Amino acid sequence: MLMLAACGTAAAQEDHPQLQERIARIENGLREPVAVAGQAARTMRLADRMRQWRVPGVSIAVINHGAIEWARGYGVTDAGGSQPVTPDTPFQVGSVSKPVAAVLALQLSAAGKVKLDEDVNQRLLTWKVPATARPVTLRALLSHTAGMPEFDLPGYGVDVPMPTLLQVLHGQKPAINPPVTPSGGNDYAYSSLGYAAMQQALADASGQPFDMLASTMTLAPLGMRDSAFAPSLPAAVAARAAAGHDLEGTVLPGRWRRHIELAADGLWSTAPDLARFAIAIQRAAAGTLPTWLPQAQARAMLTTVRDDYGLGVELDHAGREPAFHHSGSNIGYKALLFAYARTGQGAVILANGDGGWPLVEEIMRSIAIEYGWEDFHPIERPAVPAKTALFDSYVGQYRVSNTTLRVFRDGDRLLVAGPPLGPQPLEAVPAGDHGFFFREKDATLRFDPNGGQPVQTLTFVDGRPRPGKRLP
Repeated sequence: MLMLAACGTAAAQEDHPQLQERIARIENGLREPVAVAGQAARTMRLADRMRQWRVPGVSIAVINHGAIEWARGYGVTDAGGSQPVTPDTPFQVGSVSKPVAAVLALQLSAAGKVKLDEDVNQRLLTWKVPATARPVTLRALLSHTAGMPEFDLPGYGVDVPMPTLLQVLHGQKPAINPPVTPSGGNDYAYSSLGYAAMQQALADASGQPFDMLASTMTLAPLGMRDSAFAPSLPAAVAARAAAGHDLEGTVLPGRWRRHIELAADGLWSTAPDLARFAIAIQRAAAGTLPTWLPQAQARAMLTTVRDDYGLGVELDHAGREPAFHHSGSNIGYKALLFAYARTGQGAVILANGDGGWPLVEEIMRSIAIEYGWEDFHPIERPAVPAKTALFDSYVGQYRVSNTTLRVFRDGDRLLVAGPPLGPQPLEAVPAGDHGFFFREKDATLRFDPNGGQPVQTLTFVDGRPRPGKRLP
């Protein structure tokens, strides 16, 4: 059974009754990504959604008026255990490591140790970026415009050898990635291996290990005492850290995987610590934290280089208020940092389950609605009555890309199950005789009619159209 307990606070004013009421509304007001037009919005309890997505533990910190207004932990660090998640529980935060690593690069730039637009090979001593017609710069590495390989970094289990960073860069065993070789292009191509190259460049330029440098320059000045770039944790810290869990909610072997590519995805942190980091970015951009990061560097970080990505952060300029954010997705963990650049608002949500991304978004929608943000509101889609007699022709299993969707009936409801939809079957809401959408996921499904006979093909749209074919 999931133990749901709110533990501790990072803000002295959290005991205020009005804030308690606000937190309760958020905890009981989770929203799905899609709402049915003309119907009252469905709201859900955090405890129920943690069970739905099989996420044992969650940590939340909310920023308001330029400070952490409240922070709470929910659930447990390990499925089946009793140790509660608190605001001080460390999680792996995946690619939320990148903004923190980017700040370190900008701090070294401000100190004259590196230059954003010089050939990074001028600073690399222990390894060199293979030569291309266009030199690779630190700015290009930070903004994913260096043409570096696109390769997911799944980490290394506790029972297998872990490579050194140089073995990763050379693509040598036991590293599982290809050599870090740029293509020579300058289009946006998200590359965690590019951040591995940046990690080595900063260490070589400073003469200090990356983790120690980040701790001294970036983390410690903000009081981020529960944060560290590390593949493994000291025993005392590991004992209270959140374990990673698979889609079924089972603890990962060894509790987590190890990441030597620290700048890309090797940060352990807490929701309040990352909220402190987001506040520091807001203050630095306003010019009120120059001893940590000068305003010029902060503004460079929040300036788009290509495809709504700045230096280490994703940027959103579509609304009235510009925002910066980054998500993280190590195996067993999901994370999201979101903050407005000028209003002193934002939030950090950490989850210790592979099925946690929909949950993280549902929580963020509830926070956004409660605090009156312009982002994260559900999209509305009209539902159209369907001919339920056709449902039997849809029932079956379909091969879609490299996975399988299973379609089945529950009375007059059509349900769909499969990895793209998460650990639980989702109801397909009719949008016509052959078209459907989902409340729990921003995706659509359309069956190709077959004259009343069993449908043979369909199209599943989840960011991009994916055709499917009935399995025998």
